[in-house]
Amino acid sequence: MITFLLLVGTILVLVGVHEGGHFLAAKLTGVYVKEFAIGFGPKLVSHRIGETLYSIRALPFGGYVRLAGEDREETDSEIPKGRLLYNRPPFVRILISLAGPSANLLMTLVVLVLALWMFGVPLVQVAALIPGKPAEVKLLPGDRIISIAGVPTYTVEDLDRAIQGCEGAPIEVVVERDGSRRGFTMTPEFDEGEGRYLIGIYPSPITYTNTLAALDPSSALLASGLRMGDTIVSVGDVPTRTGIDLLLRMNEHLPTESVEISVLRIGVRETYLVQTSGLDLDQVFSGITFADLGTTYRRPDFAKGIIIGAGEFASYVRLMIGWIRGIIAGQISPSDTVAGPIGIARMLADWAKQGASVFLRLFAYLSLSLGLLNLVPFPALDGSRAAFALYETIRRKPIPPEREGMIHAIGFLVLIALMLLVTYQDILKLFR
Repeated sequence: MITFLLLVGTILVLVGVHEGGHFLAAKLTGVYVKEFAIGFGPKLVSHRIGETLYSIRALPFGGYVRLAGEDREETDSEIPKGRLLYNRPPFVRILISLAGPSANLLMTLVVLVLALWMFGVPLVQVAALIPGKPAEVKLLPGDRIISIAGVPTYTVEDLDRAIQGCEGAPIEVVVERDGSRRGFTMTPEFDEGEGRYLIGIYPSPITYTNTLAALDPSSALLASGLRMGDTIVSVGDVPTRTGIDLLLRMNEHLPTESVEISVLRIGVRETYLVQTSGLDLDQVFSGITFADLGTTYRRPDFAKGIIIGAGEFASYVRLMIGWIRGIIAGQISPSDTVAGPIGIARMLADWAKQGASVFLRLFAYLSLSLGLLNLVPFPALDGSRAAFALYETIRRKPIPPEREGMIHAIGFLVLIALMLLVTYQDILKLFR
């Protein structure tokens, strides 16, 4: 029931904001709005304010704004002709069409910034150290980086910007260790291979240790004798202290038939031969969860929150563009990455268990997805309505309404069919 309520609540907010964008744009441009509805089907609650009927309908999986003259066959003679949608200039229709997706994109940014202000940003940690670099003798895995060269550090980008800005001059790195702050002075070294200055750390919001917190029954490590709670202290003859150390050392051996691993189990050191024949790094550590040192959050100030939020927004957009390219190129399977209502409900429930901050980020991503999806010029989507209006502007002649209506109807049926297919795939995943 909670999962269902999360899904319904999320859809209602996303759709409400989307349709609210269309509604406000229509009102601001003088188009007559007949109804603003959340949901489809029979009316549950309705109230008229002025010319517009506001309603909540029985099926909470969508919504709409009904505009006068939308189909160019308005029969209400009391509505001024100048307020009919298709009597307005094409640029007005483009504005109204794009206002819905734009509202979702704006909400994505707002939610991300609010999440940052409310819950903060995970402090960058020293997830592992690079041998032979300046940080190796001064920092420890798990150190939380507070500032570099006097500049507060919130993100990995802040960290890199401060290091590159020193241009090789000594800098002070302030970290939080065991609840207290400590300052260390070190001189970044220029790495010819990477073409930038380094202090020699692997930065991450979380530091994974070399202790096994969980092993899946199919794990290659479990099959080789390792158990939950083991602390892997060496791979081959090279000591390891963190999860990243383990990955790097194991990767140095692969591909190979087997790798010798030493562990501490209840204070006793034991050695096992892990069979790795035909396995890559991901397969060796598949089903493995390492213990971690926890996460520390710090709230950014007003301006920094907006900057970080904008950066996260841009990264979400890049992620989605990369996903689309992957599908087009055949590198990503749509059936594995596209989710319908059931799949989204499962994600919302899982992410909600991880806390409000994580849930809000998923919510923001869903809002971004809805906004970008509707910008696609596919029939029945907002992008196609804007494209028709743009075509009319260029052609200087309206498209026959019956032709446009038929195209949108076909597009709508295709979208419904795709949604049913995705939902069917979601149901199959429940039984895998």
